[in-house]
Amino acid sequence: MSRRTLFAATAAIAVLPSTAGATTRTPVVRKDRTATFTFRAPAARTVEVRGGWGPSFGLINQPMTNDGGGTWTLTTGPLTPDYYQYSLVVDGVETKDPTNPSSVHSSPSLSTFLVPGKGTEFLVPGPGPRGQVSELTYHSTVTGSRRAATVWMPPGHRGRNLPTFYLQHGGGGDHLDWIEPGRANVILDNLYEAGRLRPMVVVMPDGTVPGATGLPGDDSYPAELLDNLVPAVERAFGVLRGPEHRALAGLSLGGLQTWNVLLSRPGSMAHIGDFSSGYFPEVLDGLVTRHADLLRDPRVDQRTRLHRVYCGNPDDIAYTNNVATRAVFERFGIRHTYSEFAPGGHTWQTWRDNLRDFAPRLFQRHD
Repeated sequence: MSRRTLFAATAAIAVLPSTAGATTRTPVVRKDRTATFTFRAPAARTVEVRGGWGPSFGLINQPMTNDGGGTWTLTTGPLTPDYYQYSLVVDGVETKDPTNPSSVHSSPSLSTFLVPGKGTEFLVPGPGPRGQVSELTYHSTVTGSRRAATVWMPPGHRGRNLPTFYLQHGGGGDHLDWIEPGRANVILDNLYEAGRLRPMVVVMPDGTVPGATGLPGDDSYPAELLDNLVPAVERAFGVLRGPEHRALAGLSLGGLQTWNVLLSRPGSMAHIGDFSSGYFPEVLDGLVTRHADLLRDPRVDQRTRLHRVYCGNPDDIAYTNNVATRAVFERFGIRHTYSEFAPGGHTWQTWRDNLRDFAPRLFQRHD
């Protein structure tokens, strides 16, 4: 087990200097909230910008224009103030913008940028002290390998005698997703500075293990989390032990993993959050017809203090499955509260808002 500080993960992303001698960083975001992208590719036949500013913040492809000398440009907007991801599509191949130094570890073709404005204050580092972001490595008996988790520690704390919030990424992601496109460390810093967040350790695992899309008993994530990662975190940081001092939330595929923990290991996490998820119809049917004992287990409610479900608007690809899963929970008396963030679909705009609402609810006396 080892730890190292991720200094790059805490760096401000909104304003970064261009590399000496390199092309000016793009996009250039203006006060009118338009963004201009520039890309030099004399041999390319077509270049597009593929970005998350379509309806409900979904992806949209927009063609760039060649000036005749091999420089391609696109001005788009005005864009809603927010934090965006994009890639370049060069002759049909997704490519990272070489002039933008931001990165997404799990999706190397992506770059990010901020359109400042009202509502983005929680995405920009505030004037107060920042929490420390570090990497914890540990041995997994599930995968038989070393695995990594990213850890956010509140300013002035080292973890001892604090509760722990485990925050899971979605399909295709990794332990850096919540820091890079998710901006979790900035969101948590700002909540803490505003006095809205109880001191806690936030652990962001790499949850890529088999079985999340199947029935709870087929998912290896509960064992990975509870038998490997939780003990490693307890040993490394001296956090409070016991289910009442633990919370778990996940987005999309990570939300399925969260519910699989709730149903297969009831009471192991007293605080549960699900962001844009829902069992697929065939899995939900199997859960009801062959494993109703999991849904009827009284410990699911008795040992869960907070169970809050979120989803994007109907453009969210998980929306229908989310509705169906909540209906089954209601049928079997599994208590939960529900909150829909209408402006966004299955996007980081939705999940960042979910985190901002969910984290302050954790480990409160009224939960």
